Amino acid sequence: MSGDWRARRRTRRLSGAAIDAVIIVVALFPILWGLSTSLKAPETILRFPPEFIPSEPTLQNYALLFRTGIERFMMNSVIVSAAAVLASLAVGSLAAYAMARMPFRGRTALMFAVVALMSIPLPSLLVPTFMFLANLSLIDSRTGLALLYTAYQLPIVVWILYGYFLSLPEELEDAARIDGYSRLETLWKVVLPLSGPGLVASGLFVLTFAWNDFVVAVVMISSEDYKTLPVAIYGYLGFYGREWGPLTASAILSIIPVIAVFVIFQRFFLGGMTSGSVKQ
Repeated sequence: MSGDWRARRRTRRLSGAAIDAVIIVVALFPILWGLSTSLKAPETILRFPPEFIPSEPTLQNYALLFRTGIERFMMNSVIVSAAAVLASLAVGSLAAYAMARMPFRGRTALMFAVVALMSIPLPSLLVPTFMFLANLSLIDSRTGLALLYTAYQLPIVVWILYGYFLSLPEELEDAARIDGYSRLETLWKVVLPLSGPGLVASGLFVLTFAWNDFVVAVVMISSEDYKTLPVAIYGYLGFYGREWGPLTASAILSIIPVIAVFVIFQRFFLGGMTSGSVKQ
């Protein structure tokens, strides 16, 4: 019986590993194919049968991107994304801490409202937010775009940090208050240093949205000076045909920073997503 049980267990493990391998291959194949295409010369991209591994790899598509100034669009994305992350964490941590530690009437209803805001489809907000930014003279500016990203992602930041703050022991804050710390000082000097995983998890959500967004940026930004990377990539689709080399090369360049950030902070991301799920 023990031998049959071990054989079945080994079979289940092998089956699970095979399924995981298939899922990984399916998920990575578009990225690997794009990388392969970006390393091909224009005359070999549409060759049939296609080459998955380029026989003569070249970096001319990447060189073309930098000759046309793609680093300017990348810098716009970096500035807007970083501003959105910092602003959303600053405002979201204050709101989440107030809801987690300061009892007041309507707190439950307010949390339901936060969850409801996350379910609003983004396209339905474009017209009113466009008019709002126009009244503030912030259309076609990095500041206006960063403010929109902050507003759109603030509910998810508040929700994640609210759960994380609830998981922290209140005794540490009580000790800080006995030492004379104010509520704000307690948040800054005690709570936030212990909330690294929660801050990283919520910050990565904001970063991913802001870095990859196309719909909001293409509506709010019209000048070449402030276009973000996704909008610049769209320009390589062309009017009469696709420029597959520069298109895939620019897509690979846009993927690399996000992947690098997730690889660096993956441990904190997983911890921040699960820490607030036990104590509510």
